Amino acid sequence: MTAASKPTTHIITLKDNSTAHYHLRGLLRHNDDIQRWTKFCASVFAYKPSPPPPEYFARHFYNDPRCDASLVRVLIHCPDTDNETQKTSGEIVSSVRIFRRTLSTGRSGGATVEAGGIGEVCTSPDHQRRGLSKILLKNAIDIMYTSCDGGGVTTGKESGGMSCSLLHANPEFRPVYNKVGGYKSVSSKWSLVHLELNKLIVNSTDDKWVTRQAIFPQDVSQLQPLHTEYSEKRLITIMRSTEYWTNYVSAELGDSLWVLEDDASIAAWLSIRKRGDRYQLREFGVDRNKSSTSNITEFALQRLLGVALQQIGEYLHVDSDKKISLLLPTFILSDMQQEKMNEVERNPEGVCSLFDTANIVEENDDGWMYVVFDRSEPNVLELTMRAEDPVPHLIWPTDSF
Repeated sequence: MTAASKPTTHIITLKDNSTAHYHLRGLLRHNDDIQRWTKFCASVFAYKPSPPPPEYFARHFYNDPRCDASLVRVLIHCPDTDNETQKTSGEIVSSVRIFRRTLSTGRSGGATVEAGGIGEVCTSPDHQRRGLSKILLKNAIDIMYTSCDGGGVTTGKESGGMSCSLLHANPEFRPVYNKVGGYKSVSSKWSLVHLELNKLIVNSTDDKWVTRQAIFPQDVSQLQPLHTEYSEKRLITIMRSTEYWTNYVSAELGDSLWVLEDDASIAAWLSIRKRGDRYQLREFGVDRNKSSTSNITEFALQRLLGVALQQIGEYLHVDSDKKISLLLPTFILSDMQQEKMNEVERNPEGVCSLFDTANIVEENDDGWMYVVFDRSEPNVLELTMRAEDPVPHLIWPTDSF
């Protein structure tokens, strides 16, 4: 146990000059403590229109192959300072979790970066405006920083060394994370497109191609290497092991993940989710080496969006004139444009025939933020912000925390 991860007591002076005592520690490695934490998180987020239940936080924890109870940092309210039992069984009033992740660096020679993600940041309404989240965030940063050797040199993946940290923040909280932890924003390129439902394909008479729901764990042996080629070797993104696909991704996507098969070989996969009056591409990828189909990206979207939207309840018919809005990573549009140009060199204009190309709207996500501890490792901020040949940054919604 490092000094940063040891339990500590914090005394907060309130506006009426009284004091409140809090005990900072990691979760204990038994189900009772973890269950109390999941119920606490659910209670804090109960104000949301679709509040996450305790099972949501339990799923995120138990299905994570790299979960570590000690990296869930909590503050326990201890009104009776003489009662040592409170430090174990007292009320949890604030939480910050460190998610251990490995980042790819895209076109940067296959190098990877060990990272600590910050998520599940919440404080009980009765204890807010006391700086509790700030205390926990600083503690989490100390733990991640000292996992490098305290001087910015990572001690390696096997020992849990984290050379940077990332989190996602709404605009109003970004200045706070920058001030408290030195986090800086990076831009993830997204675009809003519009498409007519009558352009999608649900049932095809072409027996060569089959759309079906993904089957776990059977499909993992194909999906894992395909995702590596499609995303990890091109983007700064979260890397997925076979175990992560089997346990975490399968639980997050459930029956919403669809695959496109060619002779029992997966050629593409997709999952979408409803976000207000629009849809968002939550997960996507294609086997770009499928030489039999030159416009594989549009071809896959046309078929997979059809079955995914029908599953959600959209009515797809050739006579329908309904349009929907879809938010998707911009690099997918670039792929489609390149494929179209390769297919028909005389027609380089337009992204594709599937979307309304005249009304594409850029909606970039600037919420992902990073702080770098180890300067000897590939620097995510520099890679994605450099003027020449920047590496695109994208955290798929499937991997968000």
